[in-house]
Amino acid sequence: MAKRIIAFLLMAMLLSGMPLAMAETNIMDVTARDVVLNRMTDSLGIHKDGYAYYQLIDSRGNPLTQAIYIDMRSVSGFPFFKVQGESSDGIHNEGLIDDKGTVIVPAEYADVEVVSEHWQYGVRLTPSEADDKDYTISNWSNNEKLFFRIDTVDFFFDGQKAGTLNRSQFGDSYCTAHGAYICVTDRAKQRIFYNRYMEVSPYPSESSSEYDSVYKNGKTTYYHAGTGQAAFTAECTLNPSEVENPYLYDRGILYGLQGQQIFRPAQNYDSIRSFKKGYAQVSMNRYYGLIDENGDEIIPPEYEALSYTEYPLLYGYIGAAKDGKFGFLDKDGNVTCDFVYSKDIVSDRGTFASLKNLDGTIIVLSAAVGELPEHFSEVSFAGSDGSMAFVAQNASREYCLIDLYGNTLIPYSGEYRSIEVNRDATVAVASCGNRTYKIYSFTHDRNEQLTPSPDKAEDGTESWTCENGHEGNTGKYCTECGAPRTYKCANCGYEFPDGKVSKFCPECGKAQG
Repeated sequence: MAKRIIAFLLMAMLLSGMPLAMAETNIMDVTARDVVLNRMTDSLGIHKDGYAYYQLIDSRGNPLTQAIYIDMRSVSGFPFFKVQGESSDGIHNEGLIDDKGTVIVPAEYADVEVVSEHWQYGVRLTPSEADDKDYTISNWSNNEKLFFRIDTVDFFFDGQKAGTLNRSQFGDSYCTAHGAYICVTDRAKQRIFYNRYMEVSPYPSESSSEYDSVYKNGKTTYYHAGTGQAAFTAECTLNPSEVENPYLYDRGILYGLQGQQIFRPAQNYDSIRSFKKGYAQVSMNRYYGLIDENGDEIIPPEYEALSYTEYPLLYGYIGAAKDGKFGFLDKDGNVTCDFVYSKDIVSDRGTFASLKNLDGTIIVLSAAVGELPEHFSEVSFAGSDGSMAFVAQNASREYCLIDLYGNTLIPYSGEYRSIEVNRDATVAVASCGNRTYKIYSFTHDRNEQLTPSPDKAEDGTESWTCENGHEGNTGKYCTECGAPRTYKCANCGYEFPDGKVSKFCPECGKAQG
């Protein structure tokens, strides 16, 4: 009964227009030459109309930088922005800032690249001939091409300069990072590992992997390529914060860096993959599941595939395949989106999935609430690992923004030329043309539903009568008593549990509308 009272109060607040706690929408109108959204942050780069430079701002318009940047671009997959400052040669002016405006790499390089969230580098160039070039830079004013070769490369670790390599040491820019260590392939094609002080590892690694395994006298030893130490032994001095993978799974036991037993899983899995964000994929008889860092089985190994990305269980959900069909699971292993469509026709985006309908429209599957009732002409997702909202277009080419729970955050409007949203759905940018933008900021707990929008009779939803006889309801709860809506098969009267209506009635097989 308490839940019904809460539901009733929630609906009453919605109908009365009262704001919900921790659920607020703010709209800021701006005139700008450009607005740069980074999908990984709440911050925005903005080139205000009438200004000659970019500035980093938060979603409410407060400035985060004071330095003058003539250009600003987001870095895909990282909470960073590439910036260009002013320089004497017009070439060495690129740098990197984070989402708070802190300088990670000063704007004094010809090229800046991000290897990982910890490691970045900046390249300094020197003029060269065409047959000895590493970079070609075009002068668009006269179509002249200028050629440069690498002089030196500065590496940065967590915003601090770690050291410098020359052209020969830097090679062809192939770098991989593992925690506090980075592997650089030099011009002789040798893989050299460095620590955060750019000290060379004594280990002659043949690959860029974090560990090399050596089998000798019936025993396998794992060497950490960044230090040359034998890892997962009592003599190892590494700590988990320094490495990417601090675990070894061997014969049913998970070991730590010092060889200590972390846990013995309840089942003897065939394999345990590296932990990512606190979870690891396990396999048994070619079926997959998920465990946490305590060894507890989150999802049993009974699925043909799991969406094991860099962020497993992002926002508490994960895509899966079973019996050739695609669906979603929550962090407790419960099915939140039924396994209906063939996995071969579904495009998985972590918390959303999409597929083409027979009429050419797009069906969207939400990890939180299953198949959305509306079909779309076009959809765009904020990331492949998952997001809290997506952008959609209808047949009239109007844009809208819909959250993970099917709520409309930005309604359809012909005013918008485009909409972009960040991964957490805390900020969105709608371009209205003529250098005008609307910047939306949504305040909410990302682990809870975003600002819900009540069902409306004009959206085509049929009214229903609750179990207590109150008529004319259109939302999920009765506005009189708070009773939840129930769904029954019109043919046989079967009541769908938890209001989750499948495509076909499991009782009589009748297709549901």
